[in-house]
Amino acid sequence: MPLMIAGLALLIVPLIAAGLKFASFGWLMVFALWSIWPPALLILGWIVQIVVASTGYFGRRGLFARHATRRAVVIAWVTSIGALLVAFFFVDGADTTWGSTFMYWTGTGGDDTLGAVSSTIATIALVPWIGGWLWLVVEWIIAIVVRGREHRAARAD
Repeated sequence: MPLMIAGLALLIVPLIAAGLKFASFGWLMVFALWSIWPPALLILGWIVQIVVASTGYFGRRGLFARHATRRAVVIAWVTSIGALLVAFFFVDGADTTWGSTFMYWTGTGGDDTLGAVSSTIATIALVPWIGGWLWLVVEWIIAIVVRGREHRAARAD
């Protein structure tokens, strides 16, 4: 059950993170969305994450069902929580004010000190988000290789 919940988190949390970021949408996000690379990378990354979740986390035949189950659950939560933190603390600006979703929700938009703190938290949270995602993909590839070896060994017997 924890594996399935972690798989669901990989599918749903990116949408929640996007919603959190859109709560403090500003000019930086406008420029990022108008350029091709940031949205393309985010969408491509999420598609890979969907493939990993659907082939690794669900059902008895999922790639992580027998091997690396605990690691797979940890990885899913590390990358998901990292993405949420980046979205919540990422500072952006509008015409009259600036801040992160955290800053706007606490009524401190435009505060220089909290802006620095929020930016620092968002920057640090990039490590578990991106690092966790890369770790997830590596573990998924390893699970594919292990599954292939198991199938070859079963055919040889």
